[in-house]
Amino acid sequence: MDKKKTIAVLEMIAKDAKEDAENFDGQPFTGKTVGTYFGNHGASIASLAEIIKDILEEKNNVVHH
Repeated sequence: MDKKKTIAVLEMIAKDAKEDAENFDGQPFTGKTVGTYFGNHGASIASLAEIIKDILEEKNNVVHH
């Protein structure tokens, strides 16, 4: 795992989440707005899950095939 790349991705996820909170604040509560906001969060969660999986596999010396 490339730690510098992982840190950069984590910083990007945090920045995106902060910007989403600011950009969606006060927006109308429509299906499109909610769907977009949830979609953005889903992508963040998926990225975080991959990073956590990589860390655990590295810690436990799991080899990818």
